[in-house]
This record gives sequence, C-alpha cells and structure tokens, in this order.
Amino acid sequence: MQFNPFKKESVALAGQTSLTKRLLFSAFFISLCTYAVFFAPNWFFFVMVEAFSLLALYEFYQMAEKKGIFINKVLGLIFGAILPFSIFFQGESVIILVTILCLFIFNFHRSLKSNSLISTAVTVFGIFYIAWLFSFVTKVKYLEDGTFWVAYILCVTKLGDTAAYFVGNWFGKRPLVPHISPNKTIEGAVANFIASIVVSLCAGFFIEGVHFIHLLVLGIVLGLLSQLGDLAESLIKRDVNVKDSGIIPGLGGVLDMMDSLLFTVPFTYYYLTAFVGLNAISRF
Repeated sequence: MQFNPFKKESVALAGQTSLTKRLLFSAFFISLCTYAVFFAPNWFFFVMVEAFSLLALYEFYQMAEKKGIFINKVLGLIFGAILPFSIFFQGESVIILVTILCLFIFNFHRSLKSNSLISTAVTVFGIFYIAWLFSFVTKVKYLEDGTFWVAYILCVTKLGDTAAYFVGNWFGKRPLVPHISPNKTIEGAVANFIASIVVSLCAGFFIEGVHFIHLLVLGIVLGLLSQLGDLAESLIKRDVNVKDSGIIPGLGGVLDMMDSLLFTVPFTYYYLTAFVGLNAISRF
C-alpha cells in the first residue's frame, strides 16, 4: 500500500471547509430568524413558519419516494400549508378530517389501489410530523411574552445542538446509537443536555414571573426531546439511505435544521399554557 502524505491534510482541509460553510449558512439563518422573531410583523413570522414547514415537508416526501412509496405531494403540501391556519379559527380537526378524506378519495383510482394504505399513511404522517408539530411555533408566538418564548425555544434547542456538535467532534469517543446515527456520541449527548439546562436557567435573567423550577423542568425535558427529535429524523434518513434531507451546504436540509425543534416546540407550548398559565393574545 502506497503511503499518501497529503491524505491527512486533505481530510483536515475538507473538514475546515465544511465547518466554514456550516458557520456561514448558520449565520444567515440566525439573522433571518432574529428578524422574523423580534422585528418583523406577525404576518411575516407566520409566512416564515409556513415556508420552513413546507420546504421540510417536501424534503420528507422526497425521502419517502426513495423507498418506492407513492406520495401525493400536491395534496400533502396543500393540506400541510392549510393546517397551521387553524390557529386563527377553531378548525384543526375539520382540516385533518378533510385531509384524510381527500387522500382516500384520490386513492380510489384503480391503478393506486395496491399502494393506498402505505401511501395515505406516509402522506398523512408527514403532515402531522412536520406541518402540525412545527405550527406550534406560531401558537407560542401568540402567547403572552410569546416573542421571548420563541427565542427561548430556539436558543435552548439550537445551543444544545451546537454544544453536541463541537463536543462530539472534539471529545466524542463512545457512539450513542451507531445503528441510527454513527456520528453521534455519548459525550455530545451529555453536552447537549447540560447546555440546554444552563441556557434555560440563564433565560430567567431576561423575564420576570417565571419560577426557577419551570425553567429547570423545561431545560431538562427540552434537552432530551431535542435529541429524540434529531434521532427520529436520523432513523428516517437511515431507512431511506440518505445522509442529508436537502442540499444546504454545511447544514444538510431544512428538515435537518428543524428536526430537533419538532418535539420541543409543542411540549413548550403545552407546558406554558398548562403549568405557567400563559394565555393567547391578539393574533393579528
């Protein structure tokens, strides 16, 4: 075997390039989210949530098609776009009912009968998994101090992700669940968990009236749910044999950026309304 003295240097250079792309695109999306959360009108925030949701849903359907599953992407994306509008009226259950009915009616076509079960199930699952779960970001935004709580969720979840990424790359030795995500390590998972708790507790300096215990509970649960959300998407990607859900340099895809939020956002909404006692404000 011929020794290549430049191989190690090439690998290191490729890693630096990937990190640079990751940091550049992360800076862009952080700036966009900062504007949408803190400075933009509510309608712009809602449009941003819709855009991210539909892009992620489209990526999910693209991955499902790699398994040979027929997906009615048009109907899926239409109802995925409609479902978040239920925040403005009490019609969420009606939208879900119409979605399922329309998908079944579409599958009445003779040529689709052999795939109707899995086609309908996966199409509807994508709507629930992405469009419905992510729509809770808008519901949080319309709570009392909603701007703060949206920023809180993003900071706790994403700073936890960041801690896991760097600690895992620098110090990670023991794989977490190699059959699902071979690059995730126990060291990175612990770093994510600790960082989530620390960031959550630090949020207490920026808002009054929220007890220390609430922030501690939220930090602990979000530190776990964010990693479960990441692993859930990794499980899907492993099943369809893809590395990334999309083609954003350094970040993968929109679903890759959102996966850790899909479980943390709904939990935070329900916790804030049930235990902290926050109520919705004007939605317009």
